[in-house]
Amino acid sequence: MTTRTLRSLLFTLLTGLSTHASDVIQIDVRPILTGRAVTTLTDGKPVPWTSGVDGRGRADGYLTLEAAVANGDTNATALPGDGAFKADSSHPFVQLNFSNADGKNPQTRGVEGAGEFSFSVPTNQFKSMLVFLTSSEGPSHLHFELTYSDGTLDQRDILLPDYYNDIPAGDPNLFSLAKDLPKWDATDHMREKNHHYIHGVDLHPDAAKKLVSVHLTKTAPGYLVFWGATGVTAKQRIPSSKLRPNSVPLRN
Repeated sequence: MTTRTLRSLLFTLLTGLSTHASDVIQIDVRPILTGRAVTTLTDGKPVPWTSGVDGRGRADGYLTLEAAVANGDTNATALPGDGAFKADSSHPFVQLNFSNADGKNPQTRGVEGAGEFSFSVPTNQFKSMLVFLTSSEGPSHLHFELTYSDGTLDQRDILLPDYYNDIPAGDPNLFSLAKDLPKWDATDHMREKNHHYIHGVDLHPDAAKKLVSVHLTKTAPGYLVFWGATGVTAKQRIPSSKLRPNSVPLRN
């Protein structure tokens, strides 16, 4: 067997086993957002939250770090001014819908009492679909329906804890995206300095199917705030016939 033949066989074997790397996709949920739960510092001026995180959306909200500093709360663990959260062991990179650069558009969706809503996702195979939420005035009982392109459904029931509490270590479905946050009233007076969270739920979609949409239903107890969603695609094997041949000539 010549060197050329051997290298050709090795190349065929390796490319036949190649896979697409996972992609992180920030789901566009802007069409269903209705309120602003975060005070931003936009063009040098605070833009107060309008539909907060507790008191049925009327009592308290969060601030970006820059808004907190401008407010005199220089030691506050506030939210990032660009709405971005670096990847860590619990989650990939996440981009939420608030930013100091935007003092106008909705950031969140509040659900007072019983309610429901849906959002579409780019049709794809996902190994994770992360939904970001807070529940105040107690936990929220949530029911999720995941719809796939073949018309089948998956269902998930989640008890989302009150946002005053962190998630217990090792929970397979829940994690905390933002930790130990203060909260501010409607006049941006800090009401409590810590112990508040934005939680994440991993819906664990069927990675062998193409996810199309997610539907959330909430029972009456608790006030729910929906912040956004991020998906991680499943790795997909690439048939060798669809790969481009190596552009480097093989030599004997």
